[in-house]
Amino acid sequence: MPSPLLAQSASPQTSTPPGTTGEAVVVTARPQATEREVRDQVIGVTGRPTSAMPLMRFRAPVCIGTAGLPVSASEEILRRMMATVESLGMKMAPDGCTPNILVLFADDPQQQLMALRERSPQIFGDLSRPAVSRIVKGAGPVYAWNAAMRVSRDGDLVLQQDSPTANWPEMKVGAASRLLSPIRQDIAASVVVIKRQALLNKTLGQIADYAVMRTMAATRPVEGMTSATILTLFDTDAAAPAELTAFDRGLLNGLYDSRPHARGGQQVSEMTRAIREETARK
Repeated sequence: MPSPLLAQSASPQTSTPPGTTGEAVVVTARPQATEREVRDQVIGVTGRPTSAMPLMRFRAPVCIGTAGLPVSASEEILRRMMATVESLGMKMAPDGCTPNILVLFADDPQQQLMALRERSPQIFGDLSRPAVSRIVKGAGPVYAWNAAMRVSRDGDLVLQQDSPTANWPEMKVGAASRLLSPIRQDIAASVVVIKRQALLNKTLGQIADYAVMRTMAATRPVEGMTSATILTLFDTDAAAPAELTAFDRGLLNGLYDSRPHARGGQQVSEMTRAIREETARK
């Protein structure tokens, strides 16, 4: 990478709203999506979760690292991302921490990813070889993934049986419930690699907000979104918003406000409710 990796904590900095031109502007209100439409969009963006398996989210303090841009630009992205992370009630790790979120920029992301796959395969976490190949061979200009760590609802790791006749994993669960999941999916690390050429005409605020949406939750851009979302930032056929939208903030707030042991379907309901509340405030 042409610039050093930055991982730090800093005071949040708000972006300056765009200036006005003085020309008359006609504003047409976007029709508010129904609850069913919002729910369907949440399901699409989060990869159609099953009702039982919890969605991935961070539990440990967050440490963000970035590389591939000038230091001043990297620091601006870091500040904005950290402000959003803290608004979700998450703690930032202290200075000098090892990043569990990486936001990287490269002229040839695929070449960079192939090098990472050979040199540092652990960066892909528990992803299977086919899954890693699909990421590396993607069309770009953005390559993103979340490495999950499945633990019990109390945070205990999966234990492997020592007996030669028992080769299945074992997990300690304090109690059983039909309403609460016996396991969690904690994000161990999230990575976003963006082609530098794709940054043309994008603000640092947009880039930071996009990175937050791809790293703090396992989300993906989908076609046919009727709700405005920063996930369309690199979509050539859509006009990207200037910052996180009501849909984006509601999705993140709903996920991080949901009960620690909530099932995937319950989390989707929480995100749907939070999005509609955010939209109503606009």
